[in-house]
Amino acid sequence: MALRAKHPCFFTAANPALFAGGVGMESKFETLELIPEALQPKSVLAKPGESFVAIEQRLLRAGITFPLIAKPDIGYRGFLVRKLNSPSELEAYLGRYNIDFIIQEFLDYPEEVGIFYYRLPNERRGKVVSLTLKEFLYISGDGRSTVRELIGQKPRALLQLENLEETQPEILTQIPEFGEKVPLSVIGNHSKGTQFINGNQYIDEQLTDQFDQVSKAINGFHYGRFDVKCQSLEALKEGRDFKIIELNGAFSEPTHIYDASRSSYWKAVATIIRHWRLVRRIAMANHERGVPFMRTSDMLSELKAFKNYHRKIKNAVQEEELNRRQERTLALSPRRG
Repeated sequence: MALRAKHPCFFTAANPALFAGGVGMESKFETLELIPEALQPKSVLAKPGESFVAIEQRLLRAGITFPLIAKPDIGYRGFLVRKLNSPSELEAYLGRYNIDFIIQEFLDYPEEVGIFYYRLPNERRGKVVSLTLKEFLYISGDGRSTVRELIGQKPRALLQLENLEETQPEILTQIPEFGEKVPLSVIGNHSKGTQFINGNQYIDEQLTDQFDQVSKAINGFHYGRFDVKCQSLEALKEGRDFKIIELNGAFSEPTHIYDASRSSYWKAVATIIRHWRLVRRIAMANHERGVPFMRTSDMLSELKAFKNYHRKIKNAVQEEELNRRQERTLALSPRRG
């Protein structure tokens, strides 16, 4: 694609509204502000070094109460996204990492979906080409086993046990009733155990009309995925009871490809190739209208800075995990005296 476009950074012209077209290095907070206000979740941006008292005051003014969601302003795949239940949890969490965080209202909508949309710059109407339904991680009670024991019987949940020991230790000893569903995560990402389900059969004119309206309200957006919390798919199609929690640009994926029951590796690759062809078509059309490609040297500098940013956070996370393991080891060690 780069050879055909005659530029290695051709994709940066796909979405002029997003930094570098939306390659994952852009500010999520600034991107959220591009979305029509009625569809934005209440959010504030917390900077490193800002007093917690000032952050609490801004949360109060924004109408954000606990529980809430905290996530890095620059992040991906659910990395460091947390649901926090109290001011003390939030203060401790913000103090661990020296980066910008978005603090966002917790939306208690039952459904989360991924809507992939594109529109060529010279066309009036766009298309929804992917709809992903999400099933959050849960276990079902049998009336006699603890949550921890039930997690041990479900491989997908077992992968999350260490995280649950940190974030929800109080639920692990509970014994749910027979058939009772116990949610283990509210973060709609594979890394948190969420299952992606191909919902392309629900794409219709009504859904396309809704996201045509949304996308056209974002000047300079042509291609990407809306992550949406909603009351139901029907409500979403009718334009009510939904919020857009994230907007991803040129490097976003049509996540229905991760439904193994309706896809395969080769089908997924073919889908991604088709989408990259769309990126090139859109970027070239924008370029012909005067949208510049990012200079290669600038992109390399940004990638280097992003790599350093990620390394800094990763080192902090690893240090925290090491300290936590040492604390557990000490707690389990027999005391001498």
